[in-house]
Amino acid sequence: MQAHDRAMAGDDAFRELADFAPVLIWRAGPDKLCNWFNKPWLDFVGRSLQQELGLGWAEGVHPDDLERCLATYDAAFDARKAFSMEYRLRRHDGEFRWLLDNGSPFYRNGEFAGFFGSCVDVTEHKRAEAHQRLMIDELNHRVKNALSIVQSLAQQSFGGPASTTAEAASAFESRLHAFSNAHDLLADDSWQAASLDKVLGKVLAPWCGNAGRYALSGPPVSLPPRTAVTFAIAMHELCMNAVKFGALSTEAGRVHVNWSTRSDPAPRFELEWREEGGPPVAPPSHRGFGLRMLERALAAELQGDIAVQFQPAGLVCTIRAPLPEAASAMASS
Repeated sequence: MQAHDRAMAGDDAFRELADFAPVLIWRAGPDKLCNWFNKPWLDFVGRSLQQELGLGWAEGVHPDDLERCLATYDAAFDARKAFSMEYRLRRHDGEFRWLLDNGSPFYRNGEFAGFFGSCVDVTEHKRAEAHQRLMIDELNHRVKNALSIVQSLAQQSFGGPASTTAEAASAFESRLHAFSNAHDLLADDSWQAASLDKVLGKVLAPWCGNAGRYALSGPPVSLPPRTAVTFAIAMHELCMNAVKFGALSTEAGRVHVNWSTRSDPAPRFELEWREEGGPPVAPPSHRGFGLRMLERALAAELQGDIAVQFQPAGLVCTIRAPLPEAASAMASS
């Protein structure tokens, strides 16, 4: 009688300890049917002990995980070996949460008596892993894009037969600088977007010497990462052209950049780059990298139209395009 009382007291002490454990605990007999769950398990699933007994617990397993879960469970029982598996279990609020379930066989008086198992919620860990994989994939994608852009800039900078090596190196360096500045702006906003006015300011400031030689005017527009980089490089080419042949080649020259947005019938924006105060302008005899960058790469990226006019008073570049996705969200808010 005393041995029985001690056994009962020990069982009560174990259950009390298990009910206050920070993990979900279950027990199954040698017949593979579960015969006990601790309070954290029952609180997690929001069901009674009677509902979970036997194979009742399997009703809460995600349908996509159930077959694999039961196969692992059966194989471990048959082999009398410990197992570890992950599956989704429906929480009391209806959300499926990922659990890491570790089960081990136990014995009484040398006889196999069943399995004990404990589960922990690893949902946040799984999400962090998925986010990390996504970030690595995104980083690889960005690096490949960056290398492709650098390769293109190098080919355009050093591919012109009329340029000296020093001129080509200088052009390449300045283009890389514009590329780097765009990346800096995106890094400031965790690579979510870059504001149009900041992109333009970063591009113009090194060439103009002081803010009095350029003016920016327009509503807030947020550019997605790829668009921001392409836009920065294209605007840089306009600056280089203005320094060599246009408004920024003289002290009196100025650059005005104005843009506007509209939402009817669809979100769109229009930007005008206008130069004044420089020498008389005439159309060039051939299309250089800057014009090709504007008319091909930027137009394709923006899915819009770009018109470059060589007016006598100064070059005018007009861009009309759908409002980028990041900018549309900002305009609607």
